[in-house]
Amino acid sequence: MIPLARPYFDEREAEAARRVLASGWVVQGPEVEAFETEIARSHDASHCIAVSSGTAALHVCYLALGIGPGDAVFIPSFAWPSAANIARLTGAQPVFVDVLPGTYNIDPEDLSRRIELCLQQGTSKPRAVVPVHEFGLAAEMDRVLSIATRYSLEVIEDAACAFGARYRSKPVGTLGKIGIFSFHPRKSITTGEGGAIVTNDPQLAALCRRWRNHGQSVSGGRRDFVLPGLNYRMTEIQAAIGRVQLEKFPQILQQRRVLAREYFELLQPARRLRLPVDDPEHTWQTFMPTLPAELERDAIIERLKARGIEAGPGSVAGHLSRHFQPQPALWISEDLHHRGLALPLHAGLSLVEVGTVAMAIRELVEDRAQSPVQVTG
Repeated sequence: MIPLARPYFDEREAEAARRVLASGWVVQGPEVEAFETEIARSHDASHCIAVSSGTAALHVCYLALGIGPGDAVFIPSFAWPSAANIARLTGAQPVFVDVLPGTYNIDPEDLSRRIELCLQQGTSKPRAVVPVHEFGLAAEMDRVLSIATRYSLEVIEDAACAFGARYRSKPVGTLGKIGIFSFHPRKSITTGEGGAIVTNDPQLAALCRRWRNHGQSVSGGRRDFVLPGLNYRMTEIQAAIGRVQLEKFPQILQQRRVLAREYFELLQPARRLRLPVDDPEHTWQTFMPTLPAELERDAIIERLKARGIEAGPGSVAGHLSRHFQPQPALWISEDLHHRGLALPLHAGLSLVEVGTVAMAIRELVEDRAQSPVQVTG
């Protein structure tokens, strides 16, 4: 089976874990500190706070910024629902925004419309926007930041899928006030689970560190609990593995870009398949084309599986989730939700395997006579 995703591990990660186990220090120690320093340096950030997951990172950001009841947080619908869930959990109102069809990122024009509508309704105060750099491509941050300035919104960059990505040569994560990364196994680099926050605001960084670690403040050797904090600490084992992954990242990124280029070359002739926007700063956490409307994605996934190829949905339209209902229609997000197809992409994938996947996709998409589902009415 050609897997959809696979961590790029070897003996170096195993040795890093053994080193930590031998040390006897397994929770948030020198490995975590070193991991934070290396992430901050690579993203031109003054501060990095490692945490237990990307979702934990978002939660800490919301808490550190004081987002809560009465606040509206604007979030692209076509994204994993973490940002929306955390808004709800903190008592804020998630407001879903549609995305652009080629980049899958937040649509700045729709963002402006949703903010104006929120102001007209007067039920919550526009407080923050969470641009998600979907699948490793930076959102249109100049426009997002301009809108945020106009309406005095905080900007939390959700770069969970976009470690190492750049926007006009600037690393994502600190284009706004604060940003987050995820190190889930589907991401370019992984610590198993894990996440990180980056910021250039020292006071915000200090707050994040307290929220991460039970609300503790240590001064002059004395410890106090100044916030009702959480335990979102990263383990030393995760950080040690993450440091090896950071060393490999240039190689991982280069390979992902080579594989994405191969997909473009081989899938361009499939005219009925809509390909994502190609961008030199894209880091390609996922390669997701969009199927033609008359094909049933689940059936395509099953037919690929029968050929020894693992594929899956690209992401989800958060506004369709049951616990957020009712919601207005967001047509682009809904289209991507139903028709986006994630293809195998990871650093261990070969060009021969990409060719196998591409050939299978072309045959299934172009075979009109045997389409899995024909749309009627």
